[in-house]
Amino acid sequence: MANITTDSFSIVILVLKRVGLYYEINQSKLVKIWSFLLYFSSVSVSVLVATNLFNDKTMDTMQFNQMVLFLAGSVPGNLKLVPFFVKPKKMKACIEFFDNEFFIPKNKEEKRITKKCIRVCQRNVKIYAVVIIFAVICWMTLPFFETEPRLPLNVWLPYDVTSGSATFYATYFYLVAVCFYFGLVCEMMEPLIGDLAYQATSQLKILKYNLRHLSDHSVGSFESVPKTLIRCVVHHNKILNFLVEYEDCFSWCVFCQIAGTTFALCFCCVGVGLSLVSSFSMNFVMYVISYCVNAFQLLFYCHYGSLLYDENNELMSAIYMGPWYNYDVRVRKFLLIIMERSKIPLVLTAGKVINLTYATFTSVLKTSYSLIAVLNRHN
Repeated sequence: MANITTDSFSIVILVLKRVGLYYEINQSKLVKIWSFLLYFSSVSVSVLVATNLFNDKTMDTMQFNQMVLFLAGSVPGNLKLVPFFVKPKKMKACIEFFDNEFFIPKNKEEKRITKKCIRVCQRNVKIYAVVIIFAVICWMTLPFFETEPRLPLNVWLPYDVTSGSATFYATYFYLVAVCFYFGLVCEMMEPLIGDLAYQATSQLKILKYNLRHLSDHSVGSFESVPKTLIRCVVHHNKILNFLVEYEDCFSWCVFCQIAGTTFALCFCCVGVGLSLVSSFSMNFVMYVISYCVNAFQLLFYCHYGSLLYDENNELMSAIYMGPWYNYDVRVRKFLLIIMERSKIPLVLTAGKVINLTYATFTSVLKTSYSLIAVLNRHN
């Protein structure tokens, strides 16, 4: 079996390498400059949209809502890439953590769990890639179906974009290229972050199986059990070490995403309301789709965070369901220590303050509704 990272994240790693964000030994300065230029271009579009938001006094409520919705997605998306510039080596080490020889599956059950994990990771990445490419293509072609040509984004520009066709199309393709970069690079962080949590969950499943079937590899005495038991302890420690690195690398990224998603959900609901008040149009469909996409993004993080939490809670039961009564007193004490340690909950967090669980998902939806109520009262 090839290494887990390459099999699971080949598309994500390829994209990161093409934009110069994936750390490599002897990386040239041109690649680093290339990565900074692309990132600066992405940030510049968000700045231009924000500038237009404050300077344009003629925009209606619908246009204002669309611009805020864009910023609620683009600002967190750009912030998610900051760790790749600040600590590139650490980010790569975290992504490739499970490529260590220790995690090579040793038996049929470990191979089955690992293969299932890789299939799930590949599925998530491919679905995200297809949806992102489809969304960007639809977004970039939408202005051509209107009576008058316009840019796909309302941005502030220091020149008149309608002064000539060359100026218009140059600006148009610049915005499309930047948003394509944003879609592929920033949004592809989501399956990477979620799938890394699922890889840790799969390792807990392997650990749980090995603890339950200690007697399959041992005679039952303390002299024969320790080798397998010690390996299980080391395995547990490595999983915990990974989660510490994971939190350090991606906790801030997830926090930014949840904060942006909360506002995005709010303004999606406002957009739906405005579309229904005026008339049923494509804007209504766009806001409904945007609401579903943002809700799914949040659910994606919370789902894999909950899986990890639940799998860790089952670790103690796995030990108890094994033939521990066949072992001597010293082995039972060893297992008891592991059971006590597994009582410490493994909860992934966003910014060290928000737990990634289903409860957080429902809480964010309630918060979005509260923001809608505040906006309606203000209006």
